[in-house]
This record gives sequence, C-alpha cells and structure tokens, in this order.
Amino acid sequence: MSEHESAHRYEIGQTVRLSRGFGYAKNANAGYEIIALLPSNGAHYQYRLRNSEENFERVAAENEMTLSN
Repeated sequence: MSEHESAHRYEIGQTVRLSRGFGYAKNANAGYEIIALLPSNGAHYQYRLRNSEENFERVAAENEMTLSN
C-alpha cells in the first residue's frame, strides 16, 4: 500500500453513508461504494463514490461520511 493510500481512513470497496448535512445528496442514507481515493482538499482526504441508483459518481470528503455497517 502506498503512503498516499495509508493516510486515508477508508479503503476502495468499502461502503459509506453520507452525512445528513451533505445537502445535495437525495439519498444520503443509501450506501455509497468507494471507488477511488483522492488527494486532500487541504483539510480532509476525498473519495470518489458510486451509488447503484444514481447515473453519476460523487466526490466527498472524509468528514462528510461514515462507514456503513
């Protein structure tokens, strides 16, 4: 695992939920699969996410998500 990857809290393939304050996500309670680890936005690492019910991918910061059980 590279140094870049080890700094992220979550891993590719894990399922997360977006925080309620994530205003534009209609399905914030739905699970989102992490499909890519992205660099920090200056404060938090970011992730590319996919939900099977949406026709697009999202980018969210680490502080905007929690691990799904």
